[in-house]
Amino acid sequence: MIGIMAAMPVEVEKLKAHVTDQEERMHGSCFKFTTGKLAGKSVVFAAANVGMVFAGSVATTMIEVYKVQSLLFTGVAGGLKPEQSVGDLVLGADVVNYEFDCRAFSFPFEPDYKYQLGELPFLKWRFFEADPRMLALALEAPRPDGVKLTSGRIASGSIFVTTDKKKAMLASVWEPLGFPDAVEMENAGVAQICKAYDIPYLSVRAISDLIEGDANEDFNTFCAKAADNVFPIIEHVVKCL
Repeated sequence: MIGIMAAMPVEVEKLKAHVTDQEERMHGSCFKFTTGKLAGKSVVFAAANVGMVFAGSVATTMIEVYKVQSLLFTGVAGGLKPEQSVGDLVLGADVVNYEFDCRAFSFPFEPDYKYQLGELPFLKWRFFEADPRMLALALEAPRPDGVKLTSGRIASGSIFVTTDKKKAMLASVWEPLGFPDAVEMENAGVAQICKAYDIPYLSVRAISDLIEGDANEDFNTFCAKAADNVFPIIEHVVKCL
């Protein structure tokens, strides 16, 4: 079984149109999981809702209840690089939680160790890397004409990052994290769960808003179109796994 996640319902519309033999099952009051077949493979997909808490919960349910052997996260993200265009695709070579900050903390048994932005105490996990095979499959996948596909770092947090915020966070957040390619609100929570369970993971994000312009207006205007660009990548990876 392959798990496919998104945050918002609009981001799973293509899956609803292409997955066959669909069966729905509710978990709790707001989590709807749909099983079926995509490209001949057994899949389960769900829209988690916005934020890392919901996303991490859905990932855990997919792993524990549906026994997924790999997990794909599809959806949109805000661009952080000037050369990007709406609809461009970014594969998460790795993912980081830009809000997790223990830099002021130290243990008495290692007082000289300095935590970095995004780094977890005890485990010292910081950047959650994509599964190499899934990343390679996604890089070779067909994509719509004129759509650019790159891989890079995706940063996650609990803020809808407007254009002004993207620029204001340059020195304090993006630079310490190695200048991520895109920002969104769920990936790090899912990537962390997958690492904890040793589940192969890949995030595929379409750029819905840019470093310039009105991020809110662009997001609402282009979200569905950008999400549609992701589907051929998801289908190819599922088919080849």
